[in-house]
Amino acid sequence: MVCVLMVFSSEAQKKVVKNIKKSVSQQNIESHMYFYASDELRGRNTGTIENRIAARYIAERFRAYGVNPVDQQGGFFQEVGLTRTKIPNKAQLVVGDSVFNLWDDMIFTSPANLSMDSTSYVFIDYGTAADFENKDFEGKVAIGIYALPPEGQRLEREEMVSILKEKGAVALMELYRPSKFDWPLLINYLSNDSYDLEDKEVQEESFPVGWIVDPNLERLSFFKESEGLKVSINIQGSQIDKLTVPNVVGYIEGTDPDLKDEYILISAHLDHVGVKNVVPGEDSIYNGARDNGIGITNMLTTAEYFGKNPPKRSLLFLACNAEEVGLLGSEWYAEHPLVPLRKTVYNINTDTGGYNDVTKITIVGLNRTNTTPQLIESGKPFGLTVIDDQVPEENLYERSDNVSFARKGIPAISYDPGYTAMDDEIKKYYHQPGDEPQTIDYDYLTKYCKAYIYAVYLLSEMDKLKWTSGDPYEEAGNQLYE
Repeated sequence: MVCVLMVFSSEAQKKVVKNIKKSVSQQNIESHMYFYASDELRGRNTGTIENRIAARYIAERFRAYGVNPVDQQGGFFQEVGLTRTKIPNKAQLVVGDSVFNLWDDMIFTSPANLSMDSTSYVFIDYGTAADFENKDFEGKVAIGIYALPPEGQRLEREEMVSILKEKGAVALMELYRPSKFDWPLLINYLSNDSYDLEDKEVQEESFPVGWIVDPNLERLSFFKESEGLKVSINIQGSQIDKLTVPNVVGYIEGTDPDLKDEYILISAHLDHVGVKNVVPGEDSIYNGARDNGIGITNMLTTAEYFGKNPPKRSLLFLACNAEEVGLLGSEWYAEHPLVPLRKTVYNINTDTGGYNDVTKITIVGLNRTNTTPQLIESGKPFGLTVIDDQVPEENLYERSDNVSFARKGIPAISYDPGYTAMDDEIKKYYHQPGDEPQTIDYDYLTKYCKAYIYAVYLLSEMDKLKWTSGDPYEEAGNQLYE
């Protein structure tokens, strides 16, 4: 009897593979990508109209493919409540006849506005405890060095700010000598708005903290010798506001009477990092074809297939927003699920910074659940070899949306295009303006999407999906499904 069942299962799998090969269209995959990662969507940055247009595109593709909204009244959108913090966008520090301007000479790491036309500054060297003793900071700017002192221990930034506030200082500026991170990279990183979920307390910072670039230590000499000069400081544009951004959520009901109340969660983030460093004649749009146009294209291709060929278990589709600013869309869903979490039995995510081996599929967390054999099998009919994460030092499992569900106890992995190292091929496109649709290998992407669909089918056929014994999230799973 067992042999008969195995033969029947094998024949069924062959039919599914044949149907996937016949049904999945490379032309449709290219169409999704060329729209989704187009210049017109301007990098789909969180909180922008282009981000919402991207979400609308996903929702309408869901509708066309027979995916149902979970919230029948609210439709496909689940609004994620966010708090957005903007750092200053205009600032100038004048010391005597020397002028320091925002971006050219300075950046700020805290939200604060300040305007003082006539004050002075106190030099605090490296910021050890001794550097704050017996000095008059009242109404003055503190200026120090962002580096480890030759003697003593530098105070933590928060402790410095606390002392300076207590002593009446108005701002802290530190001289920064670029080494590992050059000045343009820091501007690119620190000029972004920061976000948090609206139900988390956000303290508005009223004390400006910033860096002054000093590549050749010339400004260090200047500030050491110029404490008596008149200082004016003007900082503008900082604010904290509330907004919502859409997750896109839908489902396909399973066909098995006993299993259709169990959901496999298919997730991918819809946002990217927007437009940066606008310079005339240079590309400033971060299109995000790989990150995460591949994930959304894969999700839509999967939805189209299973809309016509529903599996035994139900499928829950979640296009997460605000991933690039802290995995916030997936965290919001995990805290405000539209389907009870205990009915969500598995999460198969897609997120990628790129690929460098078109013979592979890389699964982050391959051996963390009991689905390893099925995941390995999924690539074989399409000529792809499934491998585990090759760069564990990057801690990718904890840096993508799958972790939001793993923390709740849901067995979760990220099924990503093939990479074997964080090499130049990855870095060439990862969070770069060159990550555009025309640079994608669509023959490979089509095979990858087919393998992902087959993986979902194989998962839907399994008896039970669970964590590997001893996994850090196993106990959370035991509590969720008890």
